[in-house]
Order: sequence, then C-alpha cells, then structure tokens
Amino acid sequence: MTPHTPIMRAVVAGLLLLLAGCAPFVLASGRQSLSEYGFEVTVPDGWYRAMRGEASEALVVTRDGLALQQILIWRAPVDTELKYTKRRFDEKLPPHELAEITLDNMRSDPQVNDFAVEENVPVTICGKQGYKVVYTWAVEGGYRLKRVHYGLLDGKWVYQLVYQASARHYFDRDLAAFEQMRESFRLTATPV
Repeated sequence: MTPHTPIMRAVVAGLLLLLAGCAPFVLASGRQSLSEYGFEVTVPDGWYRAMRGEASEALVVTRDGLALQQILIWRAPVDTELKYTKRRFDEKLPPHELAEITLDNMRSDPQVNDFAVEENVPVTICGKQGYKVVYTWAVEGGYRLKRVHYGLLDGKWVYQLVYQASARHYFDRDLAAFEQMRESFRLTATPV
C-alpha cells in the first residue's frame, strides 16, 4: 500500500485529527485563494489545512500533525498589540526593526527557553521589503523547535509567513516545501 492510496490518506487524516485534539483537517494541496485576507498561495501536495484557529490565522497547514510541523500565514492590522511584549508594528519602520519586534515578542513568551537566533536578514517578498528570521527554542522537557519567520508590511497590514517544526528531524525535511510555498505567496486586493 503506497502513501497515496485512498486508504492511507484516510489513515493519515485520522492520525492528524488525533494529534491536533480533534481539529478538522482537509487536504489542501494546490492554489489557495484567501481573498478575505488579501493573499493567495500554493500549498504543497500532501499537506492538510487545519479548519480552526484564531481569527487572524488565515492559513494553517501541516503534513504530519501540528506538533511535528506547521506552516502558518496570517495578517493583522499594523497597530495590533503583540501578545508578550505589548509592542506594535509601525508602517514607517524599516524591515530590520520589524524583525527585532518579532524576535522580542518571541523571547518574551514564558514557555520559550534557550532562545537562539540563527539568522536575521532583510528580504523581498512579493516585491515588498520584509525580513526573514530563523530561530530555535526549547519548550518544557527540552523539546527543541525551529522556526523560519518572514514578515512584510502592506499598507496598514502586517503579513507573517511562518514555518515551525521539530528541530531534530522534520525541520530540514520540510523546509524546501515551505520555501516553495513562500515563493508562491502573492498579495491580492487587500480589503479595507
């Protein structure tokens, strides 16, 4: 039985439900247009979309379960207060300062231990100046996670494209799939 048979897909979908605390998942491979969030993106083959989350989480996808790897893409108003630092982005800030605000908020999360930044560079996303940060941290019990976090401003919106996975095995395995997804990311007409 190959992983692409209907029976295997049903087994994988069932396991995803168990791993995510019964959050519903749907196969989401292909172009996804999220016009209500002002973007579209192509999800890699074999990835599943979580049909839950906070209102700001426009897209959450995983291949093997949210605890092992996940890609999140969302947008929020620029002046939204960040959860741990209470800081806000500002549409006049350069990308390197936006990156520092992102990193400070992550460092301030009380569940984050042994935080280490591996990369912090400016990038261009959809023709707009943005940033890329790569960092690792440990949670209780020493489980180590790694994240690639892209951010960009578009008018009064901040867009975040995040790939997070277990640092030990899943991060390297699925990084190329995330980068392809990021390269396919396009802003559409942004609703007011």
